[in-house]
Amino acid sequence: MTDSKTIGAIGGIVAVIALLIVAVFAISNQPAAQITVGGSDQSGLSVNGTGSVAVIPDVAQIELGVEVTAKTVAQARSSAAEAMDEIMASLEANGVDEKDVRTRYFNIYPQYNYRDETAPEITGFAVNNQVTVIVREIDTASDVLDDAIAAGGDAVRVNGINFTVDEPEQYLDEAREKAVANAREHAETLASAAGVSVGGVRSISESGGGYYPPEPRYAMDTAASGGSTAISPGEQELTISVFVVFDID
Repeated sequence: MTDSKTIGAIGGIVAVIALLIVAVFAISNQPAAQITVGGSDQSGLSVNGTGSVAVIPDVAQIELGVEVTAKTVAQARSSAAEAMDEIMASLEANGVDEKDVRTRYFNIYPQYNYRDETAPEITGFAVNNQVTVIVREIDTASDVLDDAIAAGGDAVRVNGINFTVDEPEQYLDEAREKAVANAREHAETLASAAGVSVGGVRSISESGGGYYPPEPRYAMDTAASGGSTAISPGEQELTISVFVVFDID
């Protein structure tokens, strides 16, 4: 027969676990806005605010490189090196600084021929050398890309183009101001509905931010028409979020 003290102990453990579950649920479901009315130490109005600024990107980031397959590693590496040297020369000729070219990865791997009921046979080796190129004169990005493609020939690979802002902090300050103003607007609305007044700011914290670039638009039709690759950086949105606690009167 179970001892009454044992039953009591089990009941206590269950109660503690239940309280922990409730606490965790409460923390993970914290509201975006909250009014607490009580003593002077407990009262307050907590709200989130966001602010955004639209900016035109001024830097292009091009992911490109070379990929060569040959019978031997030495042949593949040599051909890839020659193609990459030509690409690097074209980048320098277009004013791209050496410090703005960074190797992303360099791989050498075998190529296999798979046949039924036989072991895979190595037929050659591939060398893949990829770099990230920062173009700070964004108006020249089209020429930089086209010349690199021409220099690399059939070995060239272009893996994408991204656009960003070189010094976003100058725009983020404006986004912060908008975020705080947005938080006060939320606070005023909540306070009016609750029949109280918004006081001074008790605390404020920046909970994070970022930028949301559009998908770059470009058309790689240079081989057919002889024209340049059309690239449009579009517009980006820089966003900041804040969490503000106001006094209430």
